[in-house]
Amino acid sequence: MLDLLIFVVLPYISIALALVVTPYRYISGRLTWSAYSTQFLERKSLFWGSVPWHYGVILLLAGHALGFLFPSAVQSLLSSFQRLIVMESLALGLGLLTLLGTAVLLYRRVFTSIRTVSNFADYIIVLLVLNQAITGVYMGLFARWGMEWYLHTAVPWLYSLLTFQPNVALVSGLPFVFKIHVLGAFLILAFLPFTKFVHFLFLPLGFLFDPPILYRWIKDRRAKKV
Repeated sequence: MLDLLIFVVLPYISIALALVVTPYRYISGRLTWSAYSTQFLERKSLFWGSVPWHYGVILLLAGHALGFLFPSAVQSLLSSFQRLIVMESLALGLGLLTLLGTAVLLYRRVFTSIRTVSNFADYIIVLLVLNQAITGVYMGLFARWGMEWYLHTAVPWLYSLLTFQPNVALVSGLPFVFKIHVLGAFLILAFLPFTKFVHFLFLPLGFLFDPPILYRWIKDRRAKKV
């Protein structure tokens, strides 16, 4: 029953919410689309949280996507044991980078001045990302060769979802930590459209054609006389 919930019910609900809520919110509530610029409130820990987090997450998501889109090519790349070790070590390093960045961002969210502009959704999304980082690093350390079994279990299962013939048997025998990882991923997908972090799905290409913004300093004449 738990496997059915994690690998069938939740994925379809999450995908439906992402496909329906995201464009609706983009059209109806553009002013709530972007995240607040909290750098004005606190910037010391922002660098140590944001930079490693972005590098880690972007490269890890790219790796997951490449494995899903080009499984045969990735399988050929990993056919050498030496290359497999290198790629696994690289992925573990990126996971640790993501974990570090997420932990710093959570600390910043809770213990610095930006908590005044934080809401419930901010904490939930950061905690969900923290879960992904922790479970990902755990699998990198204790469930070795994850890249190999990802190609032979998770990828075919994802394709079975897209063809509306979900094959739970492909993933039901995997470690429990993997199931928590999948659960967290689809919870993020379901929750993201309702948060201000959904802005990362938008490519601001229109800004390239916007005219430059002219800033002028306005001096207080009364203060000048004093």
